[in-house]
Amino acid sequence: MEYFRSGAALEREMSSGLPRMGAGLMSLIVAALLIFLPQLAGAHSADVLLVRLRLQDGPEVTLQVTADVQGNPWLRHAPNPVEVLGAGLRIVLPSGRSFSLSELGKPKVSLHQGFEPPSPVAITFDPGEAIPELLTATWTWRPSESPLRLDVPLGNPNSVLFWKTAPGTEEPSLGWQILVSGDQSREVSLPAPLSPLHWNWMAYTAVTVAGGGLLLQGVLLFLRARRHLSRSVQSQATSPDRIES
Repeated sequence: MEYFRSGAALEREMSSGLPRMGAGLMSLIVAALLIFLPQLAGAHSADVLLVRLRLQDGPEVTLQVTADVQGNPWLRHAPNPVEVLGAGLRIVLPSGRSFSLSELGKPKVSLHQGFEPPSPVAITFDPGEAIPELLTATWTWRPSESPLRLDVPLGNPNSVLFWKTAPGTEEPSLGWQILVSGDQSREVSLPAPLSPLHWNWMAYTAVTVAGGGLLLQGVLLFLRARRHLSRSVQSQATSPDRIES
């Protein structure tokens, strides 16, 4: 289900009189959820993930997920919060295939206070309270299909503020969305042409080297067996029981 069909329209409605953030990560975003999603009236202010998809001129894309780990009950007691974040979001391709962020490999992880990049809604903190420490996990990969969708699987209790940035800018593009469990984002088209064979050159090279190694090993085994057989035949031909009287 898509609750926000027009992020731009919601931006206009929230552009005046924005409340300040209290305890937790983003009470401002939760205020929007309480207005537009009554069924989330019990949401905790830290139960929000900031997800930014950065498009580039080249074939790579970057997805950054930021969370208040200590304030988020879903992450607070997790042995590895990064693994939980990676398993709790998925990328959906036009072919119908999908994969979790964890399947993209090991992300770059950073801990920081405050949220520096421009976001589609103002993120501020109560001056009277300590700024929480945030965790950002960054995955970079080279998609083989376009357009992409972000999927929030069932079982992920967080709300997700999702937006994208165009190549060469940090400013959020119009059409940001708030997603909840079971939602998928609108399609995001990639600006660069797709070149799957070029993007997968490391895997292609590894397969080629491995195949060449197996072929060489097979040739060596064949030559060794042939040499052994030749020696065996010569030995039998010169043995005493083969000498005629």
